[in-house]
Amino acid sequence: MTRYRYRPTIAHALLLLLSTLLALSSCSVTRHIPEGELLYIGIGKTRIQGDDGSDAADRAISHMEKVLNVPPNNAFFGSARSRFRIPIGLWFYNGFVNDSTWVGKRLYKLFAEEPKLISDVRPDVRAKQSKLILHEHGYFKAVVTDSIARSTSDSLQARVYYKADLGAPYLYDSISYMEPWLLGSGEILNHAELSKIHKGDQFNFSQILQDRDMLVTNLRDRGYYFYAPDLLVYQVDTLLTPGKVYMQVREQSGYPSYTFEPWRIGSVHVLLTEDDRLSLTDSMQFKGITLHYREHPRVRPAVFANRIQLRTGELYSQSREQATRQALLGLGAFSYVDMQFVASDTLHNLLDLYITAELDKPWDSSLSAVFTTKSNNFIGPGLTLSLGRRNVFGGGERLSLDLYGSYEWQTNRTRSNQNVSISDINSYEVGSNLNLQAPRILLPWLYDLRLTHDVQTTYTLSASMLNRARYFQITSLGLTASYSVRNTQHQHMITPLRIHYNRLSRQSEIFQKVIADNPILGLSLRSQLIPQMSYQYTFDNIFTGLGSHHLHIDLGISQAGNILNGIYSLAGCNYHETKKLLGVPFAQFVKGTAELRYTYGIDRNQSLALRAGVGAIYSYGNMTVAPYSEQFYVGGANSIRAFTVRSIGPGRFVPRNSRYAFMDQTGEFKLEMNAEYRFRLAGDLHGALFLDSGNIWLLRPDENRPGASLQEITGAKDFFQQLALGSGVGLRYDLNFLVIRFDVGVGLHLPFETTRRGYYNLPRFANSLGYHFAVGYPF
Repeated sequence: MTRYRYRPTIAHALLLLLSTLLALSSCSVTRHIPEGELLYIGIGKTRIQGDDGSDAADRAISHMEKVLNVPPNNAFFGSARSRFRIPIGLWFYNGFVNDSTWVGKRLYKLFAEEPKLISDVRPDVRAKQSKLILHEHGYFKAVVTDSIARSTSDSLQARVYYKADLGAPYLYDSISYMEPWLLGSGEILNHAELSKIHKGDQFNFSQILQDRDMLVTNLRDRGYYFYAPDLLVYQVDTLLTPGKVYMQVREQSGYPSYTFEPWRIGSVHVLLTEDDRLSLTDSMQFKGITLHYREHPRVRPAVFANRIQLRTGELYSQSREQATRQALLGLGAFSYVDMQFVASDTLHNLLDLYITAELDKPWDSSLSAVFTTKSNNFIGPGLTLSLGRRNVFGGGERLSLDLYGSYEWQTNRTRSNQNVSISDINSYEVGSNLNLQAPRILLPWLYDLRLTHDVQTTYTLSASMLNRARYFQITSLGLTASYSVRNTQHQHMITPLRIHYNRLSRQSEIFQKVIADNPILGLSLRSQLIPQMSYQYTFDNIFTGLGSHHLHIDLGISQAGNILNGIYSLAGCNYHETKKLLGVPFAQFVKGTAELRYTYGIDRNQSLALRAGVGAIYSYGNMTVAPYSEQFYVGGANSIRAFTVRSIGPGRFVPRNSRYAFMDQTGEFKLEMNAEYRFRLAGDLHGALFLDSGNIWLLRPDENRPGASLQEITGAKDFFQQLALGSGVGLRYDLNFLVIRFDVGVGLHLPFETTRRGYYNLPRFANSLGYHFAVGYPF
């Protein structure tokens, strides 16, 4: 007798799942709803009256909607109004809520979703909360009501409807500010000048809290340690005149006199602990700081001296206290930092400072794996292993080693040519980075600098080997030294040393043919040394509380080879003589980039984002072609989204009909502009309409790429004709910590002549579409 062994397949599994869903769908989703309860299926459109379109009204409504918008079961991307039509979670709940079998319990745990009831949502309570929220925004006559409407298809399902009437906002008519303070230093603290609340402004409770915190911070920064927010009373009268607010700010009475006196720092102690169960046995003095430790200090005393901004004899300052805590935590050596102030001398108003710093575990490691799929039919895994040592030299330094590797293969290759080696049909990369990060400037004359900003020094030694399928194999060595200084809005990155040594160790016949047709490309990819210096400046005002306006600026400049060229010139080498170091020529160029991003929040549900970027790289002296890795390109998910990466330019150059044509499409000058209108669709799902334009050019004519240089532009009309243009639509799913994005770009204009005349010159609409799935916003 022949025995057949059953082998389950994916088709069988899908068939089983489909059968289970069909069986569950026959059950009512309200079968297990308790008696007297209703299944909550979301909210209807909230009717809002009195919205005058102002920023104040928009903030109030946005705050109110956070309370009212409760997502139902099977919500559509977190929406409170829209649902998926297939309630899988409820089906599994009703089907397996009372199932005692192992399979039933497993399915229930994996897929079931408990019904959300009207009694869980409590619409009446949410309406009262919303009314209070509107009061806090100055709408003291606001009324919020709720109603429940049963579904016509199922009487046990119900939708909630809210109605909000804002009424006229209340405005400040008279403000009595706190009396001016005569500080111990002779300075006068004038509340009327510092306050951002003025006559005619709309009442806002959160603004009162901010005003109170501002006053307390100003006083505590000037030594008034015991001055607390509870000492200030804001009395508000809304009954005297309808629609008007009268406010008086005064101090509470009955507090001790030392509350209103400035205090200075007495002694400063640091308790360096490794385990709470072990006592500290030793201590030492260093620059006015007493360091307590066990056996020997694991952190150098100078590290504390450079980061503690409160010293003996100085006035207490709340800002310097916060800066000290951030500086110590920023070392990365401590798992816990606590600061306590103890009044040690009430006659002279002295505060002793005790800082408890608990050392973190010395080692950390991580292992990450990815699997990549690409549009060129290459797929493959990647692996990265990281090992780090904290506080390696006793100054908060971190020494880390990263080992990485990736392997890709082409899924649709043929095996007709048996002589092709594995390196010709697969791509792989292996490499390592050795990093030393120090939370200070590692320069002799700045070593003992007392730090007031977040600073960091990074030294990196890298090595890698890249095998690009069917093209080449390149080995790279790198050495980098960089210094960064950052505060709330500004960041400066100075890289005085960045050396990259690239050696082209293998070339395929295909690649040799490509560079034979384009010698300029061959020069940019040849073995070379890139000794580079750079400076990067970044400005970002996202944390300054400017609300609907967000500005981000990036400026960068770098140069390569000038110092080596000067050394060779001193040695008597001619300027135009090809100079080499380590047997390969070194690059000489100057590169500059600038990018500006601006986002304007129109209201709570829509915004407008703009970006403009420009860059140029000029090669000279030893090498007139910039390294391929330093050149510019456009296209792709974060650029001109109607076109793929390296599919446009340079200039009006028409790429050859070749699978390797993209290697020619890099340039030495770049101009790009983007505009994106973003809006909420439902819940956490957002939409976007965008317009992208730009191109790249060469700075010098290239006979192999006619029309590619700026010098060949005949006028303003020709310049604008060489700007590629694309539009499109997109979806964004905002998970708060992550944004998943899908964009569809539509090409409107190519920078070169095609078979179609006119500005819209895409030959075929089907070929003008670009699809991009990405993580994060494009800018």
